Parts: sequence; C-alpha cells; structure tokens
Amino acid sequence: MKASRIYRRALVFAIAGLAVGVTACSSGSSATAGGGASSGASGAPELSTITIGTLKSADTVTIQIAEDKGFFKQQGLNVNLTTEATTNQTATGLISHTMDFGDQNYIGMLEQEQTVPGLSQRVVADDTQASSDNDVLLVSKNSKITSLAQLKGKKVAIPAPGINFGAVALDVLMKPYQMTSADYTTVVVPFANAQQALARNEVDAAFMIEPFVTIAEAAAGDRILVDMTTGAMSSFPITCWVTSASFAQKYPKTVAAFQRAMGEALQVAASNPSYVRSELPKFIPTMKPAIAKVISLPTFNTTLSLTRLERVAEVMEQVGALPKNFDVKPMYDPLAGSES
Repeated sequence: MKASRIYRRALVFAIAGLAVGVTACSSGSSATAGGGASSGASGAPELSTITIGTLKSADTVTIQIAEDKGFFKQQGLNVNLTTEATTNQTATGLISHTMDFGDQNYIGMLEQEQTVPGLSQRVVADDTQASSDNDVLLVSKNSKITSLAQLKGKKVAIPAPGINFGAVALDVLMKPYQMTSADYTTVVVPFANAQQALARNEVDAAFMIEPFVTIAEAAAGDRILVDMTTGAMSSFPITCWVTSASFAQKYPKTVAAFQRAMGEALQVAASNPSYVRSELPKFIPTMKPAIAKVISLPTFNTTLSLTRLERVAEVMEQVGALPKNFDVKPMYDPLAGSES
C-alpha cells in the first residue's frame, strides 16, 4: 500500500463513525458540428436564468464554486440547480427541455448518444479526470480476494446496468487475465448502499467513488482491491458539462457565458484544493468536514480537449462498447480560443 494511502487510512479510521448520505452517480445520433458556443459568442446571454442538472459529488463541486465565486453572476446568469440521482437524468432533462445544461460521465454520455432516440449532446466544458484512489474496486476487510482474476464467478456491485465507467474499466483491467464482464455477475447497487452490500455478503466486490471509498474504509475497514484508473485507464476522463445541440444553436451567447463561468471555476478548483475541500460540505450538506478533508480529489481539467474525448471513444471501441470509428467531433463544442 502506498505511503499516502496509509496516511489516509490512519485519518479515516480516526474519524470512523462519521456518516454521509451522498447521491450516487453512474452513468448519447450526432448532428452536425458547431452547436453555436464554439463561435465564441460575446455579449449578454439570451437567457438570464438557466437550469443545470448535477450530481452531488466531488466531481461536480465546480458548480458550487462558480456560484460562490460569483462567476455566473459576472456572466449575467442566474442558476437553478436540480439534483440528479444519476447522470442518466441529464439525457432525460435535455430531451424534455427541463434542464439547459447537465454534468455527464464521459462513458455513459457516449453510450447514451448512440442509444437514446432524439439525443444530440454537445460537450461545452470539461470537468474532471481520474486521480489516484478516486474510482476503485473495494472488497470487505476479511475477503480472501486479492486479485482481479479471483472475480471469476463472483458478484460485483456497480451502480447502474449496462455500459458505464465501472463496467468498461473492469473490462480493460481484466483483459490481461483473459476475462471480461461476462466472467462475473453484475449486481446493481447504488454507491451509497455498496458498503452495506459488502457487509451482508450480497456482493464480493464493489465499484465505488469518493467519498464512499473513504467512508467504507473508516466504517468497516473495507480495502481497495484495485484502483480502476491505473494502466490503460490512468488519468482517464471522467466527467464533463453538456447541453443539447438545439440549445447551443438557439442560445449561443448563453452557452458561451456558461463556458466562461465554468472555465473560471475549474481554474480555481485545479489550483486550490483546500478551497475545494471547504466547498464540499456546502455542496453536499450531509458530508462532514472531516471527510472532506481526507477524501481523494479528482483532477480538475481547465480546458476542453478533443483528444480526451477521442480517448474515451477509443477505449470503449476496444471493449465493444462503441462501434468502430465512432465520430465524437460533432459533440465537441469548446469556447473559441480554449481548445487544447
């Protein structure tokens, strides 16, 4: 175990007993490129109030930062936030026009783009990529499982069915063992319930993200079997901010204003982890400050990157989660001058 993890384990056991009730996350035919925001539209936004769908997670705390720092106000935007249980709700919200923007899990977003009728998403801002011990597979304290190879025939908790980050990452990491997701049984368990499922032996392993990883370590001594963002999944893109193609075309100045606000928030998050930790209990009221101080934070990306988007598609193609040569370029809609 790495020294930094040993230090964190000491901290989390010191705060054992603290609880957090955070919503779980899980995780789209493409129209022509150029949703409107990429033109770098300037001037007052067409809409003064926007609705944003978001999970309550460490990844999406950038919304809270943008609000508290006044970045939305500076861009002439008032924000209504609607809480999501999973990022699948972003697709539903965009199609029904009940939200204007939403956060997405990159893998789930691409899966939805090809399977959800009428969905045409535009990625307008990046958010996070994986960092150490943020997306892991946990086993119980006394589990005899010490290798992914031992998952054959076992039950694995993943928060959503079908194609999502947990399933794709496991397919990638199990490839050296000549194993795929067909070799274990997926049990759909929300992140918030995965620790209890392990304790009751309902599953043999569980895919978890922060803060659930730290909570499970502190409360039950659960241990990390594997960091799911190692090897081919190292620094893998995790979350981003999207809108619909129709919204981007109709309200380009509003989209550009959103992009500028989120760009500033991401700069703050990337450069000031202490501030991120101070914002987490405010964004997630049931998260104790002591937990916020020790969880592993994701890496916040300050610019949207076509390369990262293409990387997600390539990995999904490799495991059969996307058709070959799936074109993500129409979904890429950065603010002019911000491309990387």
